[in-house]
Amino acid sequence: MAYRVLMNSPRVAGKEEYVRAFLRERGCELIEHDRSRSLNRAEVRELVRGAHGYVPALDPVNAEIFDLAPDLRVVSAQGVGYDHIDAEEAARRGIAVCICAGANNHAVSELAFGLMLNLARHIRAADAAVREGGWPRLVGPELWGKTLGIVGLGRVGKSTALIARGFGMRVLATDIKWDITFADQNEISYVPLSRLLRESDFLSLHCPLNNQTRGLIDEAAIEQMKPTAYLINTARGPIVKESALVGALREKMIAGAGLDVFEVEPHPENPYRDLPNAMLVPHLGGTTFESNERALELALLNVTQVLNGGEPICRVN
Repeated sequence: MAYRVLMNSPRVAGKEEYVRAFLRERGCELIEHDRSRSLNRAEVRELVRGAHGYVPALDPVNAEIFDLAPDLRVVSAQGVGYDHIDAEEAARRGIAVCICAGANNHAVSELAFGLMLNLARHIRAADAAVREGGWPRLVGPELWGKTLGIVGLGRVGKSTALIARGFGMRVLATDIKWDITFADQNEISYVPLSRLLRESDFLSLHCPLNNQTRGLIDEAAIEQMKPTAYLINTARGPIVKESALVGALREKMIAGAGLDVFEVEPHPENPYRDLPNAMLVPHLGGTTFESNERALELALLNVTQVLNGGEPICRVN
């Protein structure tokens, strides 16, 4: 009997034959459904029954799902974030939880810099003005010589740091696991969060969402930032206390914020939507042609290797 794999992933669209062949060669079969959109909760509840492997979107994977799928043996996220998956409960049930480590490092860090450049140089406002017949002289800071503070020097944080060095930026970082060799080789200084907040011209978040980081950037943290500083969040929305940042942007306590992630996604009444000093994008940091291909292959490898008794590429529980 073939192992059955449910993939709630838009990355599969257009690649169904490749995915089916990949799974078939490894004794698995794809659970079929409409690939034009992500499954809703009711559809997930129905299709996950009988699945041995599951690649979810960002929908919650918790005890409810595990109860519905007694044969489930492995869940693989499509990126590096897995806060939507209850890894502890999965471990109690003998279910492996995996991530696609290394799939989207460059994609996310490049978007972080895109947000920095857009905010600093008023690119969105300049584009809108020219389209309306204007020719404004909008002035903003250079990145060259400025200080970038990185919260979380993991794979994405490191990629961001390397780009920053190319821009001639001074790089500070904080992390509970410090890679001394990488930091020394790339002239990155470890500092505590309080100093990072005080000295950064651009503060970029690249840490996972967990009990320690939820609400990390709150009113007290923002008050320590420079009034000329920019906050960039391409990690997870709840790392920032939304009400605190909205208030700070309204009062111009900091210069601006570039946000790819939010407390609620999607949110038609997004509280940042009327703030001109906020740049908003719809959680697309990890989504490029190249990263999509890497993530799809890594997720497939994670699932099939576990189901066939091997070790996944990256297990987190």
